[in-house]
Amino acid sequence: MSGRRLAAVAAWAALFVLAAALTLKDIGSLDYWWHLRAGQLIAETGAVPSHDSFTYTVPGARWIDIHWLHQLGLYALYAAGGHAAVVLAQVVLVWAWLAALAPIGWRPGRSWLSVGALALMLLVVANRLEPRPELSSFVLLACVLYLLDRFERLGDRSVYAIVPLQLLWANVHGLFAVGIAVCGLQLMGELMRPIGRAGERPRMPRVWRLAAVTLLSALASLANPNGIEGTLYPLAQLDMVGSADRRGAFGLLISELQPPIGSLSPLSLGLFFGLAALSLGALALNWRRVREADLLLWIAFLYLALGANRNVALFGIVAAPILVRNLNDALDARPLSARANAWATTAATVLALLLTADVMLGRFYDRIGVYRTAGLGVIEGYNPIGAAEWILRARPPGPLAHSMADGGYLIWRLWPEYKVMSDGRLEVFGPQTLPALILRDPETFSALDARYHFGSVLLNHRREPSALPVWLHASPTWRLAYLDDVSVVFVRAEDDSAREPELDLGAPGLLPALDDVPDPQARERFRARTRLLIQLGRPDLAAQQWERCLARFPDEPRGQEMLAAMRAQQSSPPAMR
Repeated sequence: MSGRRLAAVAAWAALFVLAAALTLKDIGSLDYWWHLRAGQLIAETGAVPSHDSFTYTVPGARWIDIHWLHQLGLYALYAAGGHAAVVLAQVVLVWAWLAALAPIGWRPGRSWLSVGALALMLLVVANRLEPRPELSSFVLLACVLYLLDRFERLGDRSVYAIVPLQLLWANVHGLFAVGIAVCGLQLMGELMRPIGRAGERPRMPRVWRLAAVTLLSALASLANPNGIEGTLYPLAQLDMVGSADRRGAFGLLISELQPPIGSLSPLSLGLFFGLAALSLGALALNWRRVREADLLLWIAFLYLALGANRNVALFGIVAAPILVRNLNDALDARPLSARANAWATTAATVLALLLTADVMLGRFYDRIGVYRTAGLGVIEGYNPIGAAEWILRARPPGPLAHSMADGGYLIWRLWPEYKVMSDGRLEVFGPQTLPALILRDPETFSALDARYHFGSVLLNHRREPSALPVWLHASPTWRLAYLDDVSVVFVRAEDDSAREPELDLGAPGLLPALDDVPDPQARERFRARTRLLIQLGRPDLAAQQWERCLARFPDEPRGQEMLAAMRAQQSSPPAMR
């Protein structure tokens, strides 16, 4: 193997290693759990659910489960190898996604350009790399883009392979409409060719073939368990998450529906706009030979991305091959020297490896403001694991009040013994009902309690700190029954509540030592339990926990200042607390 070819192989290998580093992380998706439970239900019953059975707030509501095939595959992976199998399958999907995009615009002597553009794309989409049905959409979108690029170059019948891909896509995720739209934009670009190329005639055989693929792809979407309702589901979803006016309070509830400007971290925003600028620059450099479809795709997907940060990933997948294709076309007219290409390939390899090291050390995700931990399990501290186990043992009265974010895990662990209040299924609750079920404050809680008469309340104080634990703890209607570093559970106090005394916060072993817990998790757990004990009116116990935290982490910001404040609160008269 020649040195030049070896350098290109090293660059591609570095890119795939970077992809693995970004993907081999503990699962943090809160929707993961209800998808997993739905997959188990489908496997056990042999039928796709059509109505809700998980909740007590919208029982029997219509459920267009467009993700059923993803859920079935997810559960099969979990049954075969647990969470580790799910994470490893995620790596394979990301590699398949890169393999589909890699040939688009590639030149043998300029691998650095393809590697660099795809690495930038990975950084742009990094916060969306989770075992959600969306990931399958990313892979399928990449495959559609590859087939359309091949069709542009060769004009062969392989473009019809998009139709079975759309059939699969329509049973995996609601973004299947994106594939149909991309085919439609390609068709529109083909029809626009004579406008930008004076004297050219329309390539009618290609027009008819693209029209057939677009129509057949739309018809293929009808082949789903929900029929026409499933096919039209993306339109209903668009109405739910479209403009800011339509989103209303719903948009504030779901962070991924907020515009990227103002919701993404500065680094994430910089990566997004950097890819947008580079791809636009490539289009400008190749202006005389640019494909009309590239312009249409770039504009359409940028518009989507500016509307909701969840769509930034879609823009990245479309923009990276546009950048490679057009910049390589421009460089064909003014090629770089062999030495310059060799240096650029080496630089791309080194940069990809440096980024990999940054990801593996946990720094990259910190910089983009996303909490992730490397591993093959689930993120520690996100889910109410201990509280759910206690509920299964103690069997407190229902119904159970909780946040939407915990609903998915509670479906997985407690259903059917306990039905949930809410979860992340937009297609079940809709934009009006879901915001109304948020436990925002004591007033909202009281109104919901009057309607549903809760028997127990589970609050995730570590992920979603609020004033509710303080209010419930002070209320004679509720007694604290369970506490750990993630959640608290309150149970409605009955007339015979004397048999179930209030939880003793100072009981030995209630909050175990964290000596064997890794440093990042231990620090977060110390912070969470200290904050909660202060809220529950026990600054003495909070100070003890904080002293242990400072003994292990003397660099804790404002550590001594906070300890002094706890001691002052502890020594103040009760009336002043």
